[in-house]
Amino acid sequence: MEPFDDAYLKEKDIKHMSFHAYLRKIRGFKKSSLNRFPLENISCKIKKGCNNHRPWPQGICDKCRPSDITLNRQNYRHIDNISFENNLLVSRFIDYWRTSGHQRIGFLFGNYEEHLDVPLGIRGVTAAIYEPPQISMTQHSIELLEDAKSALVDQLAECLGLKRIGWIFTDLTPDPQKSACVKYTRNKDTYFLSAEECITAGYFQNQYLNSSKYCTDGYFGSKFATVILTGDNEQQIQPFGYQVSNQCASLVEGQCLVPTKDAPELAYAKESSQEQYVPAVYYVAKDEYGNDVRKIGQPLPVEYLIIDVPASMPIEQRFFFTAKNNVDGFPIENRTSINQNQNTAAVSKYCSQFNDNDALEMFSDFHFLLYLLTNETLAFSINDITPLCEAVKTKNCQIIVEWASSNEKWAMFKDLLAMNEEDFYCRPILSN
Repeated sequence: MEPFDDAYLKEKDIKHMSFHAYLRKIRGFKKSSLNRFPLENISCKIKKGCNNHRPWPQGICDKCRPSDITLNRQNYRHIDNISFENNLLVSRFIDYWRTSGHQRIGFLFGNYEEHLDVPLGIRGVTAAIYEPPQISMTQHSIELLEDAKSALVDQLAECLGLKRIGWIFTDLTPDPQKSACVKYTRNKDTYFLSAEECITAGYFQNQYLNSSKYCTDGYFGSKFATVILTGDNEQQIQPFGYQVSNQCASLVEGQCLVPTKDAPELAYAKESSQEQYVPAVYYVAKDEYGNDVRKIGQPLPVEYLIIDVPASMPIEQRFFFTAKNNVDGFPIENRTSINQNQNTAAVSKYCSQFNDNDALEMFSDFHFLLYLLTNETLAFSINDITPLCEAVKTKNCQIIVEWASSNEKWAMFKDLLAMNEEDFYCRPILSN
């Protein structure tokens, strides 16, 4: 049986075939040598280099004009499931909201593996959540700030064998009528993703593209996922996963979409201007008689742009970063607004929880390793901590013991801690 068999997918209640099933399907239909590249990206921009007329807005022709777009519901997805290694990851992320009442954004770092529930499926597994610089404008509004440390974050992840696989944010409102419950605000009667969130998701997907030898551009689509932590129909906090379609990502890349002011469930396809030509964007809806009617996307329902990606919590807990019971993790970055600071006092408090036998556990913390790279007391280089990353990946404590006894910068770092913190206490693995 083919992995794209409609009857099988329907029987298993699989709404979208996997991308590799889709690829196998279209390659089967296009076996001619003339179709070595069955995948084609959509462009919403005027083709460059047309000499038949003056540049836009003085002229345009069929050769350089981007085609109009009729939105189709994408029947495949590039990622089939997004999950978390353990509950602690999500709980620590939600702690920001629990403490402040404000929402939070993070980036998911992890890896991809086979997803057995979908033929030829792929699952993203999250091992760490990085929280970039951000400001909570209101209880339900967040502004991401420029992240000067983003490149170092990616270097650390690469050294650990991890990838940036998605972004996550909270949308939580406590129910004053029910203890320990949150409001169920995102559903078929409101919206699942707002237009602004769809545009942001498209922006991120365009930053993290899939390489593909079956497309002349060398890339096609993205596995980058969007996860929302919000209330479910039982008013409990649950993760919900999504992507936006390739069409949506192309419209975002072409700067063709904007959100509407008062209706989060509606986006708006821009009109052409003196500065930009925008192709017409249509969608097909049912009229009062049940007939298909093509409508201009001004505005357009975002449901035409969204793809469901099941998000799940683990049945069996996994820990890429080795966990130790009854130990508080190192403070998460960029949380000074709730008095969770990364400084020498935090290092002293964190390290005091470990003894020599816990060296692997002590360094098995994404936020602690990132602090070593980025702190203003004595920052380590990526080369300095490469052995630590290898030890964390391979669960090899001996590498850490050898590194701690030979790395000069680590010795200096401990001396600085001892000078700055009167109550600094560390066991032999941390002492000179």
